[in-house]
Parts: sequence; C-alpha cells; structure tokens
Amino acid sequence: MAPAKASIGTLHFIEQTLYKAEKALIAAKFNGLVLDKKAFDAQKDAKKPDFLAKNPVGKVPFLETDMGCIFTTNAIARYVARCRADTSLYGKSFDDECQIDTWLEFCTHEIEVPLMTWVYPVMGLMDDVPKATSEAQADVKKAFTMLENQLKASAYLVGDFITLADIAIVCALREGFALVFDPAFRKPFPKACAWFERCCNMPQFKSVIGDVKLCTAAQKPKPVIAAFAPPARGAAKDAAAKDAAPKAKAKATPEAKAQPKSQPKPAAAPAGGAAVSGDVEAQIKAVGDEIRTLKEKLKGEGLSGKKINDHAEVKQLVEKLNALKTAAPAAGAAPAAPAAPAAAPAGGDVEAQIKAVGDEIRTLKEKLKGEGLSGKKINDHAEVKRLVAQLQELK
Repeated sequence: MAPAKASIGTLHFIEQTLYKAEKALIAAKFNGLVLDKKAFDAQKDAKKPDFLAKNPVGKVPFLETDMGCIFTTNAIARYVARCRADTSLYGKSFDDECQIDTWLEFCTHEIEVPLMTWVYPVMGLMDDVPKATSEAQADVKKAFTMLENQLKASAYLVGDFITLADIAIVCALREGFALVFDPAFRKPFPKACAWFERCCNMPQFKSVIGDVKLCTAAQKPKPVIAAFAPPARGAAKDAAAKDAAPKAKAKATPEAKAQPKSQPKPAAAPAGGAAVSGDVEAQIKAVGDEIRTLKEKLKGEGLSGKKINDHAEVKQLVEKLNALKTAAPAAGAAPAAPAAPAAAPAGGDVEAQIKAVGDEIRTLKEKLKGEGLSGKKINDHAEVKRLVAQLQELK
C-alpha cells in the first residue's frame, strides 16, 4: 500500500467566491498534489487575532504553508503549478511561461473584473448598476473575441497541451457560463465554448467543480446577501454620535449632584406633567434623528450646505423641532431642577457630530497631504470646504 501524500498546505476560501480557490485546487489535481481546504467566514474569522497575525494583508483566499502564507488567487495557483518541475502545467519552456503569465494577467483584468461586475449582482454579492453592467457585458464580449481567435490556432491557450492559463480562465468563466452566458451570447464563440466544455469534462476539473450546466436564460440580479451588504451612508457618524451621547450625559450628572445640600427640594410635579415632559423630549429626539437622516439622504443625492437647509422638508422638520423645544420648558416647568440634565443628550449629540466632522476633516487633510497637496490647496479643496461649512453650521 502506497504511503499517503503529505499536504502542501491549507487553502482558505470564501464559499461565495469559490472560483478563486478552484484554480489552485484543479492545478493540484493535475500535479498530483494534496491541498487541504477550509471555508473562511468573513464575518467571524476576519475578526480573529491569529488571522491577521499569519496573513497581515488580510486577503482571501490565502494558502497557509509551513513556510508562511501566500495570498491572492493567481499567486497561489502559480505556487501550486510550480511545485512540480516535471509537469508541463507551467509550460515546457521560458517562452511558454511568459505566455502563461500573459494569459493570467488577461484573466484578471480583461475577464474577472468585467465579468464579476456583471455576475456578482446575480449572485447577490453586490448591487446592480445597469450602466456598469452594460459596459461590463461589452468588455466580456471583447475578451471572448480574443479567446476565440487564439483557440482557432491551437487546442489550448498555449499550444496543444493544457496549462495553468486554461485552468485559471475556465474557473473565472464558470459562473458566467452557469448564470448569464445564454445561447445567444455563446453563439458567436464556438471555439471558446467547445474549449470550455472540453476542459470541464476532464477528470481533474470534474473532481473539483463537478458538472457544469450551461445556462439556457440569463439570470437577473437579486437582493444583496446581508453578509455582503455595504454599511449605510453615515452609519459610522451615527455610531460615533451614539457613543458620545452617554459620555456627555455622564458628565452632566455630577454637576446636577453638586448642588448644595441646604438647597430646598423643589415641589413635586404632578404625575401628568412628568409624563408630558418625557413625551416632548422623546418627540424632540425623534424629529432631530429624522432631520439628520434626511440631511444624509440629501447629501447623498448631491445637495450640500444652504441647499440642504433650504429644502422644503428640512425646513418643515426644523420648524416642528423648534415648536417642540418651545413646548418642552412649559411641559416640565414644575420640576425646575431636573430640567437641566434633560437638555444634556441633545447637547451631547451636537458635540458628537462636531467631533465626528472635525475628525473627518483631519483624516481628509492627511489623505490630501499624502497625495502631494499642501497649505492653501488643501484648504481650497471642495470636500474640505464642504466639511468646514458643515462644522461651522453645527457650531
């Protein structure tokens, strides 16, 4: 009985973008190598201390070996292909190696970038942008034309034998053939389609990707999976404001307790008055939150500064807020002493916003400084001026 082969490493991958790992897994099959694999949970595993300790760049997939980690899909595939010098997976000559490198670059830039712009919305990995999708479809057709012309001259991309170039491009195209390359799209590219199916039917491919069924109708985009949904605009600022508000309230509390002991206690307010006061404060907070949300939305639509403040809905909400603030003292007139702490959350919220915008200005200035701008050019930058105006408005 032959001894079991030792694994050359553990390949960590994300399930939804498995095609990136399949290149290396198929290359390992062709080279007769053992490669362990482990699914990577971006929500949980990325937060573990040992992840960045062994993979500082934080890229997935990554190959964990006895000598360290190798990251990015094509670098891992190259490593696996070159582990055996006695196979032709990375070519038979120096010229072959150069041709393979050329096709690997072609795979990344001319196929994967536009194809995933088209396919990821269908897979629920990102939002669909119709204009970008249309341009991506044109770019993929252009790449297919180049593949078609190359495969008219030879059975595979670098001659009459399969190489890593074929493996990488077949893996990159697999989701496209399964999800969006309908018969009408495939019709002008018979050589490329025949080459794809020929590769997929090889046992080394089948053992990794299984049977690939060509789509009969292009699938439509679907809602983004929760794990891949981008954070809402302004979420970071809102979080900072929420964190800062309790601190401001905590600072205000000792001041309230610092009143002299000899000070007479205020007369107890009627139960109904306290309830009204609390209700008004809740309404003030709700309207304030509504104003902030609306301003973020208008900012995202391209409005800024005075145009946002002059927006009809903003003005209506501000009037409502002012009316509530006017009513607040009357509702809580009886309990004079507790009125002071009640104002703390609103002030704390504004302070938090001022701090958040100030931090944003500092970060932006550092970035512009790193890009070679300085002094007046930084201060005259449109985004800096917009943030400064926002800061002055808050103050």
